[in-house]
Amino acid sequence: MKKNTIFYFLLFFFLFGYSYSSSFKECQQKIVCLNSMIIIEKMPEFSNAQRELDRISKMHENILDKLSKEFHKKAEKFQKNKNPILKKELEILQARAHAYQKTASDDLTKKQNKLLNPIYKKIENAIYKVIEKDKNIVRVDDCSPGKGVLVNKGKDITEEVKKELGI
Repeated sequence: MKKNTIFYFLLFFFLFGYSYSSSFKECQQKIVCLNSMIIIEKMPEFSNAQRELDRISKMHENILDKLSKEFHKKAEKFQKNKNPILKKELEILQARAHAYQKTASDDLTKKQNKLLNPIYKKIENAIYKVIEKDKNIVRVDDCSPGKGVLVNKGKDITEEVKKELGI
């Protein structure tokens, strides 16, 4: 009787252990990677946003360049005759240039956020859709060059996210 009990116990343990181990493999949590640079570069919205940001940046650079040229002309005049009125004009011009630099920087940052945040949100939504299809994914690392991930043995889901985005 004791042998039968041990036998049944071992049989139960073997079957339960095998069943548990196979179901554990199915429920393993996965860490995957995504090359966000490849995705962003393929999105037409990003190219359009980049062109718009370049245009705005160039406009601000041109205005700052004009202010700089005006400042240098007045500085040359001031060096020749040390006129106190010119000195005051130089100070005002310098303050205007600094104020405009701040305004330009703030404007560019606001435009960048306005144009790029919807793109990032669209990518994030596509990532969540891929994760919904594979419930074992618990973390997505960005494996773009320079992002700090040196080695990632996780599955690369870049292609799946591109497919979700239609690119």
